[in-house]
Amino acid sequence: MSLSRRTICALLGALPGLTATGCSPPARRLTFYNWGDYLAPEVVARFAALKDGAEVTQDFYLSEAELFAKLKVGASYDLCVPIDYQLERLSEYKFLRALDLKRLPGVVNLSPRFPPWRSHDDPGGAVYAIPYLWGTTGIGYDSDKITTPPTSWRALFELKYSGRISVIDSKGDVFDQALLASGMGINSTDKEALQTKIFPMLKEQKKILRAYDSNPARALVSGETWIAQIDSGDLMRARASKPSLRYVIPEEGAAYWVDYLAVPAATAQVALAHAFIEFLSDPEIAAINANFLHFATPNRVALERGLITDKDDPQVYPPEALMPKLHVSEHWFGETEHLVDKLWLELRGS
Repeated sequence: MSLSRRTICALLGALPGLTATGCSPPARRLTFYNWGDYLAPEVVARFAALKDGAEVTQDFYLSEAELFAKLKVGASYDLCVPIDYQLERLSEYKFLRALDLKRLPGVVNLSPRFPPWRSHDDPGGAVYAIPYLWGTTGIGYDSDKITTPPTSWRALFELKYSGRISVIDSKGDVFDQALLASGMGINSTDKEALQTKIFPMLKEQKKILRAYDSNPARALVSGETWIAQIDSGDLMRARASKPSLRYVIPEEGAAYWVDYLAVPAATAQVALAHAFIEFLSDPEIAAINANFLHFATPNRVALERGLITDKDDPQVYPPEALMPKLHVSEHWFGETEHLVDKLWLELRGS
């Protein structure tokens, strides 16, 4: 089964240096808490060869909330992949360890657009996370079934696609697509509009959805879904199995996100975690990873050296003219967050 950035899996001894948690730990094992299918197997194998058999064990999560919950209880992961909007809160709760930039000379390979992340609350300006990959969340569709390309998020609310629509099974993504379809910003804190306009839209949409889906790519490939909210790289990989699939950023714009590498405070492998981050910062390794996953890399040198196969694909690397229409989701905090949580629970339970 094809996996996506949003899916969970257990790979048990399938690849050199890649094992499932719960196995007998080797002396040099990095426990990596990651999105599903979000690391090229070749990268894992190369790291093991370079580091005298050091193993990378992956555990997988389905949502940002799950990552937060695991770190909150002190789960002993050595590396994790928080999304941009999570970093401030994770740092505030002291869930992350400050990084030692002396061990990470490869950060010079990053584009100035994607600098290492520093906490606003740390008076010393310590770095807590390094950009890993980035992308957009737009609309994927099967051009054999939908011959006129959708141009608006409103396409995910159209009755003519009833039973063939899916949206990502995530509170933030579900509200993002409705807010954009309604002409509002994805970071709107208008509580009245969220309750009286957006929530009713979502209740009506639910009636025509095939599913709230953690793996929209699989359903598009199988034909169960014709049109779906999906992350850019997941759609690009799915096209290898079904060439009729297409990806669009609607006219209202789309969510634009950056995932980071961070070291949890409870790690027992500080040196090995830094070594793996540094390894991923190498232009050739960054290129192997990006070319396999079809998400965009923040590694400037990999792009400048022509190592990235998708570098000229505007669906993976949106042109500068499109960037003003891409929005970094803040996923709300405070009172608005509590309201959205309540509405989400009601929507999923109805």
